[in-house]
Amino acid sequence: MDMKKVQEDLLHDNRVKQQKERARIDTFIQQKGWPMLQTGTGLRYWVYQKTNGDSIHEKDQVKLAYQVMLLDEQILYSADSLSPIVVTVGHDNIESGLHEALQLMRKGESAKFILPAHLAFGFTGDLEKIPQDATVMYDIHVLNP
Repeated sequence: MDMKKVQEDLLHDNRVKQQKERARIDTFIQQKGWPMLQTGTGLRYWVYQKTNGDSIHEKDQVKLAYQVMLLDEQILYSADSLSPIVVTVGHDNIESGLHEALQLMRKGESAKFILPAHLAFGFTGDLEKIPQDATVMYDIHVLNP
């Protein structure tokens, strides 16, 4: 078995899979009419409620109300302002895309984020509600302390 050929085939298949995912995300955003921006990692975001609150940086602890959905918009997980989660940015065991997303926000802001699978739960999903290779959407409100 030619290992170089196997590796090339896997890389090709992965590129095709990522292109298809990007196209699905682009179509979803276009249908919604959301003015989303994109980071270099592929994270899409739209801060739809802006504030002059403090910027969020690595190691900051933030309280979040949020909803987690797939692109079908069915809510899979959520926390409201009465029972928020607390996250230490850059250090808690959450999706890498969420750490990146939070640093694009200020305290008090609300934003929508779309995380491609490689920034979310990846190949395995979360083994509960999020399937493997799933694009994940977050609607997040950073609560003021």
